[in-house]
Amino acid sequence: MSPVIVQSDCVTAYGWGTDALWDGLMSGRTAIRTSRRFADRAFLSNQLAEVPELVVRPGESRAMAMLSRLLSPLVNQLDSATPIILATTVGEIEYVEQSVLDESPELAIRARPQMLLGRLKQWLGLSGPGLVFSSACASSTAALTRAAAMITHNEASSVLVVSCDAISEFVYSGFSTLLSLCESPASPFDASRSGLTLGEAAAYALVTRDDRASNQRDAVSVLGWGNTTDAVHMTAPDRYAGGLQRAIGKALTMAKLTPADVDLIAAHGTATLYSDAMEMVAFRAALAEPRPTFSIKGGIGHTLAPTGLLQTIIAARSLSQGVTPPVVGLSIPDESAIGWAHGVPMKLENADVALATNSGFGGVNTAVLLGKRSGK
Repeated sequence: MSPVIVQSDCVTAYGWGTDALWDGLMSGRTAIRTSRRFADRAFLSNQLAEVPELVVRPGESRAMAMLSRLLSPLVNQLDSATPIILATTVGEIEYVEQSVLDESPELAIRARPQMLLGRLKQWLGLSGPGLVFSSACASSTAALTRAAAMITHNEASSVLVVSCDAISEFVYSGFSTLLSLCESPASPFDASRSGLTLGEAAAYALVTRDDRASNQRDAVSVLGWGNTTDAVHMTAPDRYAGGLQRAIGKALTMAKLTPADVDLIAAHGTATLYSDAMEMVAFRAALAEPRPTFSIKGGIGHTLAPTGLLQTIIAARSLSQGVTPPVVGLSIPDESAIGWAHGVPMKLENADVALATNSGFGGVNTAVLLGKRSGK
């Protein structure tokens, strides 16, 4: 049974909804701004991509504030037996920070991702199985592949995948310590790129069986996927891209497709020197010929766990619209990215298949192939 993403939505620094994300990227203007949020700290950068109009009630986390508004149309609208998969890297990390500041260790318990999962299940009216995926920056893509596998093996008729991560001082200081942050908005695949920018976001995707799928706008089939680990370094990528190459190969094999069938690439594209270079090594090895390749992180920053779902949402829109968004922030492509990444929208001719890839700390790599639905 073929899995299909029939419904999705998101919130990013461009605003609420998929249209806001798509229009923001297509405009070529970044949503990354200079922020005073951590201005009194000795961090490498003060660039952030924050969700606008986010109302956080007293005692509430930024993650839950995003999810409560984003998921409100789904409350009591799904079959109660629908499994839910939550993908996050830090969850409601504010509770850990507050427990330290207030010397109240019991507060830290609220930061456990399974606590957030439980609240979401109760609020949405779901009583089925629940899973938490925390696979660094590949979390939501890995969660999507698990949902697709559950559909394929008849373990469920539909699965809800939810992902969120908010910017916190804990996370920001961590990336600053790693010397990963850029002093200006990130510029993926650019020859002068010097680091990433952090962003916050939330997204969801409802995955169903093919026979239950409607002809909703941007619906896409999940054709194949691959998950690998390279275990080369705790934070640095494998410069030879062995893990990502294998993930792409696994996805192609599962989908019974050849490299020539791939029409566009939704890349991870963090704008760090080695990560972008590693991806280009993988793409050149796995696909050989250039494809229109984009990253969304120059527009909304690196949103950690949700980045994979956001890429999937934009890849689906690209297939339905016949155009890829520009790589926001790209001025002069790195030599390895010439012919692949572009700073302008790229028209697509009869595009049917998109490849989305993610890589994260610990050497985790994911690749997902998405297929345009018939009649789209």
